[in-house]
Amino acid sequence: MKIWTHHYTLQPGSAPARAARGPRHGILLRVEFNGGTIGYADLHPWEEFGHAPLTNHLASLGTDQPTLLANLALRHARTDAAARRAGVSLFDGLPEVRSHALFTDWCEAPRSVFEPCSAEGYTAAKVKIGRNVQREAAALNRFSDLPLRWRLDANASFTTGRGEPLTTFLSQLAPDLRRKIEFFEDPTPYETAAWAALSECEKIPLALDWELPSTPPPWTGAQIVVIKPASQDAFPLALAASQAGMEMVVTHSMDHPLGQAVALWTAMRLRQRHGDLVRDGGLQATGLYQPDEFSTQIKTKGPATTPPPGTGFGFDNLLARLPWQALR
Repeated sequence: MKIWTHHYTLQPGSAPARAARGPRHGILLRVEFNGGTIGYADLHPWEEFGHAPLTNHLASLGTDQPTLLANLALRHARTDAAARRAGVSLFDGLPEVRSHALFTDWCEAPRSVFEPCSAEGYTAAKVKIGRNVQREAAALNRFSDLPLRWRLDANASFTTGRGEPLTTFLSQLAPDLRRKIEFFEDPTPYETAAWAALSECEKIPLALDWELPSTPPPWTGAQIVVIKPASQDAFPLALAASQAGMEMVVTHSMDHPLGQAVALWTAMRLRQRHGDLVRDGGLQATGLYQPDEFSTQIKTKGPATTPPPGTGFGFDNLLARLPWQALR
């Protein structure tokens, strides 16, 4: 097996309500497998959430024990290579999976940012919360009349207990807004008793993302599992979740468009296998980064996403033209 790399930087988009908070870095892999087939993949760690630095993953590619993220990237490259050799797109014949609308720096955003969502076909908007409880609750209440359901992602930034921020936040939400919460993602670090009590007391579906328990599902208190194909072994995780009756939401990792294409394909394959247990995902990057040749290959119309053209995961000509460096 031979590996080449291409380092990339993704620059934040220009609209604050949808833009990434800063530049993101990663590498694309070009992998030649035995037999001469070539496949491509993205490697995009998030150190902020406990991933090892990119240099660690790169170093592991030359060993018999690649990191989890590096191993997943190699699997995606192998899947891509097989499809490219056959001359087919991996997306052919798969069912559509729609996406929520993603907002980042949203608290001060005017209503005009959110109002078009419903007309464009979105049923849900996802926002990050947990940095300023009062400001976020007030902002959500201003939008409570909009015909949207809300996916709230706290990245485990709240705590539980009497008088703690999570209780304060929920108590400040208007009843109309509370009824429109589709799910609350990672409100606190997962702990069985706390999540069971929160789910029962607040009557809000809870979604588990970053810190999955070491035991297989079901996970008490959690009704939904968020699956990120760039950092999780998606297919066995989805099978275990479906057997436990859990629903799933597949999202990209705010990574390169090639990584976003892998997430889109994974969501479509899982919808094919598990049906309506796979909800609409987080599969678009509208406004997240400045557009480039790759991002413009993924077309969106409201919540619908058209995969990139080409064989495998797509982007054939663009990938062929990149300046690749042999991995040493």
